[in-house]
Amino acid sequence: MLRRSIRLETSQYFDTNGEPSISYRETMYRVFIRRKTRCLSQPEGREASSKRRFVLCIIPLCLGLAYLTFTLNTYFLDSGLSESPVPPAIQTTDPTALGEEMEKQVREMQGELLRLKRQMNYLLPVADILPNFALESLGAEVVLHLSSKAYQTQGTSVRFFGIPIMQSLVHPRTVIQGHSLLPGRCWAFAGGQGHLVITLSQPITISHVTLGHISKNLSPTGTITSAPKEFSVYAMETLDDEGTQLGIFLYDHEGCPVQTFKIADNKRGVFIYVKLQVESNWGHPDYSCLYDFRVHGKLADN
Repeated sequence: MLRRSIRLETSQYFDTNGEPSISYRETMYRVFIRRKTRCLSQPEGREASSKRRFVLCIIPLCLGLAYLTFTLNTYFLDSGLSESPVPPAIQTTDPTALGEEMEKQVREMQGELLRLKRQMNYLLPVADILPNFALESLGAEVVLHLSSKAYQTQGTSVRFFGIPIMQSLVHPRTVIQGHSLLPGRCWAFAGGQGHLVITLSQPITISHVTLGHISKNLSPTGTITSAPKEFSVYAMETLDDEGTQLGIFLYDHEGCPVQTFKIADNKRGVFIYVKLQVESNWGHPDYSCLYDFRVHGKLADN
C-alpha cells in the first residue's frame, strides 16, 4: 500500500495536485533483519578472533615449557642428581635390612673420615706426627759436661737497681723442652761451631731428626744469622763411643722454621745417646742459637 512519506513531501516529491511523482515501498522487516543479523554476527566474530589470539599465545607457551622440561631433565641426568636423595635403606620397611644398610653406611663414613685424616696428616710438618725421644718431659736429659758452654751476652745479667749482680744464662735444656719458637728463648754458644749431647728417653732406632729456629718474620732484626747452617748428628750406644755419624744436613734459613731430615737406612742401629754438632751458622760472628732439636724413631725390640 502506497503511503505518503513526510520526507518526500517536504522534499517536494509530490506535484501540485498532491499526487506523488515517485512512489516506493518501505519494507521495515528487511531493514530490521539486516540490522539484527549484523548485530548478532559481530560478537561471533569477536569471539572467534579471541580464540585465535588465545591459541597463538598458548602454543609458544607450551613449546617453552616443553623445552624447559627437556633441558632440566638432561641436566639432572648428566649431573647424577636425578637419583633419589633418600638412601634405599631408609625407604625399606624391613628392620633387618634397614639395620644392615645403616651399618654399611656407617662403615663407609668411617672409612671416608680416616682417609681425610690421613690427608690432613700429610699437610702437617713431619715432626708433629712422629714421636720425639729427645723430649725432656718424656725423660730425655742433656749431658751438660759433654756439651758446649753457653754464650754470655750483655742482656743475660740480672740487675739490682741497675747494678749487675749475676749472670743469668739460658740452660741448654731449653732445646729439648718442646717450647714454642719465641724470639730469645734459645740456648746460645760462642762462635759458629758447638755441640749438644742428649740422653734419649729410651733406646731407639733413629729414623729422623728435626731442627727448629725462629723465622725471619719473628726476628726483631729481620734476619736469623745466628741460626745453624750445616750440622751433623752422631748416635752412640755409650758415652765413651766415638759415635756413628747419621748424616750431615743443611738447615735452610729461608725455609720452614721447623725442618725434619731423614736418616739413611744404612745408618740404622739401636742408640741411647745423640750428639748434635753444629758446623757453621748463617753469618753471625759471635754466637749461634739452638731453639729446638728432636729425635724420632722406633723403640728397640726386646
